[in-house]
Amino acid sequence: MLVEIIKDIRTAEEKADEIKRRAQADARKIVQDAELKAAEVFQQSVAAAETESREIIIAAENEGQSQVVPVQQRTAEEIQRVTSAAREKQESAILLVMERIVKTDGDS
Repeated sequence: MLVEIIKDIRTAEEKADEIKRRAQADARKIVQDAELKAAEVFQQSVAAAETESREIIIAAENEGQSQVVPVQQRTAEEIQRVTSAAREKQESAILLVMERIVKTDGDS
């Protein structure tokens, strides 16, 4: 009878060891799966962040461009006004110089 009890104890210990090994293997598998899922979620987050940042940059560039166009138009108009005024003054200056040259010469 003592032999049977010892045998039962050893069988129980072996079953306990087997259960412990399976539990440890299951725990390792759960941790490994969690790490893989975390890496996947991280990669998805990085991809989403990159996409969002590109969209923000494009939106900012478009907004900046929309603000540049009116400034370019005003600048072009101002250049046209300054150029026209300079041409008008150039004609007056040429006439003034010609008038002074002719009068100082005395040939008119």
